[in-house]
Amino acid sequence: MDLDLNVQVFIILKGFIDAKDDKGQTWYGTFLGVVSRRDTKYLSVMFSLEESPKSLGWDDILLLHTEEKRLTDRDPSVTHHEEEVCKYLERSMVLNGVAKNHNAKQAEQAISRYCMENLHLKAVSFIDYKDASDEDLQLFEFSKRNAEDAATQCTPSSDTASEDAPPRQAPDDANEKEEIFLRCEPVLDPVNGVAMNELRIGDCVLGKLPEDSIFFKLLAKNIREFDGIVTAQVTGILMNELGTSTVSLNLSDGVSGVMKFPGKVRVKMARRAEEKNASAPRKFKLSDLPLEVVLGIAGTIVAVSTIVLLFYLFNG
Repeated sequence: MDLDLNVQVFIILKGFIDAKDDKGQTWYGTFLGVVSRRDTKYLSVMFSLEESPKSLGWDDILLLHTEEKRLTDRDPSVTHHEEEVCKYLERSMVLNGVAKNHNAKQAEQAISRYCMENLHLKAVSFIDYKDASDEDLQLFEFSKRNAEDAATQCTPSSDTASEDAPPRQAPDDANEKEEIFLRCEPVLDPVNGVAMNELRIGDCVLGKLPEDSIFFKLLAKNIREFDGIVTAQVTGILMNELGTSTVSLNLSDGVSGVMKFPGKVRVKMARRAEEKNASAPRKFKLSDLPLEVVLGIAGTIVAVSTIVLLFYLFNG
């Protein structure tokens, strides 16, 4: 339980709402939140006419919401329920109460009561929650920045913030970006790879995102044929007394990675640092030639081959 009022301890909540309206139509709601006792980092609500299994993990719900809310032809009555429940959860801070007391019963009853009194839905709610890790929090920040085309995405408003919440400070640098850190696994190459003690700052290595990582699932959903292999530039190397190496990586703008492996293994390279400004002449490629030159060379080869073939046929 969050006993220190100066420490923000976040939890991830996944919730389900099974409801029926006056006409007997069944509605199924799912919601996902990342909250502390006084702050809301992420909140998303989705209603559907199709039931989602209660066994869905929070990462599956995140993918479901991200994918579904990209659709532009959704039922207006469905989106209305989403917006109203989302506003209620934000305004009432019942989910923050779960983070404070580590008990979901009161929140479940409050949500069911709200659906009955305001949406005229006879509802039963269920909430499950877990402590959020640093990687989990980074994931939700990543998701929020890359879901601008999604439909309603709830964020806490200033007029509904708790009185004991500290005021939000604007960043000193308007262009300052939050950094995302991903866990990577080395792609090993025992024959042609480079050993840890030969690795240098600026080298580009191949890394793999673990398949159990939510980042892998998000990228695989949005990038066709994504196999988890990424190219990363080495930005730092640290080796402890046991020989285990920790390598910091730059994956792209605002996205960094970290990789750990024994010092004796050889990691597969994408490019050595010195190759960036190599003075050696570039290898010749046929594609560098103009099309008419390539066709001319091909025609000459065919003509010469034909002459040689006829010579052997008539003089053999």
